[in-house]
Amino acid sequence: MTNNAPVEMTTLAIWKGPDAELRVGGLRLVACRREVDTIDGGVTLYVWDDPAKAESRELLRIDLFRKRPHYHAPADRQDETRIEAGAEGSLGWGVDAITTRAAELLTEGGFESVAAALDGDALSGAGPTVRRFLEELGEPCERSTFDVPASVVAGVRG
Repeated sequence: MTNNAPVEMTTLAIWKGPDAELRVGGLRLVACRREVDTIDGGVTLYVWDDPAKAESRELLRIDLFRKRPHYHAPADRQDETRIEAGAEGSLGWGVDAITTRAAELLTEGGFESVAAALDGDALSGAGPTVRRFLEELGEPCERSTFDVPASVVAGVRG
């Protein structure tokens, strides 16, 4: 027996700041600040492959949010992997992920060849640059709305 009851929908507003870009160690990092309605927000980091390729692709998405920090590996994966932020918070986790664990996360996402081609020395020395890049992002100023199932929003709110 199937349930044909209509799905209750609600409107979710997302505020987004301007994108910034940093290229390091064979990766193109694109980041912005996002606020997901009144639920959560913080920095979103999109990790792209070799910027010299004709067809670059998004590999990972890392949501360094205040309440529910998580990442998606690969980027288009709906399921989230929760981040245990630790003493430095989710931003510190993001800096560490890019500078010391990028190959591990890329391999987790199925991008072994990209992981093998990374410049580990450039990544490991980029900690201060990556941190400054993430800390200096512009504030959210662009609003978009999406209709989503109310049950999804309720689950995210906790």
